[in-house]
Amino acid sequence: MRLNIYLLGALLFLTVHGVNGQDLHYSQFFNSQMNINPALTGIFNGDVRFTGHYRNQWPSVPVDYTTVSAAADMKFLRPNSNNFFSGGVLLNYDQAGDSQLRFAQIGLGGSYSMEVAANNFITLGAMLGIADRRFSLTNLTFDAQYTGGQFDPSLPINEFFDRTGVTIFDVSLGGNYRWQKTSRTKLDLGLGVFHINKPKHPFYDEDDIRLPIRLGIHALAQFQVGDHFDLMARALYQNQSPYQETVLGLGGLFYINQNRGKEFGLELGVHYRLNDAIVPMVLLHWRALTVGYSHDINTSPFKVATNNNGGPELTLSYIITKVKPLSKYKVCPLF
Repeated sequence: MRLNIYLLGALLFLTVHGVNGQDLHYSQFFNSQMNINPALTGIFNGDVRFTGHYRNQWPSVPVDYTTVSAAADMKFLRPNSNNFFSGGVLLNYDQAGDSQLRFAQIGLGGSYSMEVAANNFITLGAMLGIADRRFSLTNLTFDAQYTGGQFDPSLPINEFFDRTGVTIFDVSLGGNYRWQKTSRTKLDLGLGVFHINKPKHPFYDEDDIRLPIRLGIHALAQFQVGDHFDLMARALYQNQSPYQETVLGLGGLFYINQNRGKEFGLELGVHYRLNDAIVPMVLLHWRALTVGYSHDINTSPFKVATNNNGGPELTLSYIITKVKPLSKYKVCPLF
């Protein structure tokens, strides 16, 4: 019990007094493409994509993290060419702890994809963003408010902040390689670099606190191994000094109905975030809609406070595919 209290106290302290900060992260990272690489903007089978993400981390402790993301991206095909531009918008919101430390962001992404060989594409992408980082004093208590061992909320906190919020401008870049044999056999390998300009976000004027660069390397693969089954393999490595994470995952997609207009598939998988969590997940694919649910099973030392309950995550994805007119030119396999 005492260890639990120490861990919760340490987490509270880090939530309020964290120096450089850490970006949001998802267990179903493959469904939040623009958050792992701007060059994944527009890299999907279809024309317009909408995605949504909700995560509640450590719900069994009183300082849980709530994270929400939404994104929309689409392709702009060049006539008579398999090269294309893509554009998208990303919204992120993250809130943590008793300080209600919030990070709200909007990013505008763009990419250009070039077919370098048959079924092989190189994509370069960029994202420009504006973010607001702030906290609230409402639910916080300070030493100066205790007198005679009793808490008195009417007493002054004797803490002085130059600001409780700051707005930053953010720049991110990325590259991605896509090999796609068919709509069910494809591979993405990419590198994303976020916060290249290392924006400052201090709450005190004299502090030179910057958002550290985040480096992400991803591999996303899908292979058709039968008429009714695809193998899914995914990996992600991220480093944002001094934090890092490595996620490895396998899954299988079972096609229950492949009739046109009635497509339905069930995907089962599991991810492992090294030294942190095992993540079983299930995704339902119905026509153009995908709904995914996962739940982290905490394996890190913090499991004594969470009782292994790392928290749930829910994703939604909807893809619009336009009917293509007949053409004498080869149709891009990414459409």
